[in-house]
Amino acid sequence: MKMTKVNKAVVKIQKAIDELEKAIITKDMKVLSVSSVSQLSKFKETFSIILTIIKSDNIPPKNERVIGISRIIVDQWPFDLELGSILIDAEQAYKEI
Repeated sequence: MKMTKVNKAVVKIQKAIDELEKAIITKDMKVLSVSSVSQLSKFKETFSIILTIIKSDNIPPKNERVIGISRIIVDQWPFDLELGSILIDAEQAYKEI
């Protein structure tokens, strides 16, 4: 079965939410050295809202799908932090729906 862009986005966003939750619960020091629990929680909340929007089939036009998480990660996080890549990937998948 071919995955649609919507399905891919849902999978990537759910993974981002799960990985954020894991980083918060385990107090991942690699992540918390560049971020805070508060910021991670905000990212998680943002992705949760996006997931609800996608599932309600109420996706806004592409030009209104600017989240801004990727910009923060690119500006402030090291390139080798896996969570950063996961979050950027999720945001990109949402934009490409």
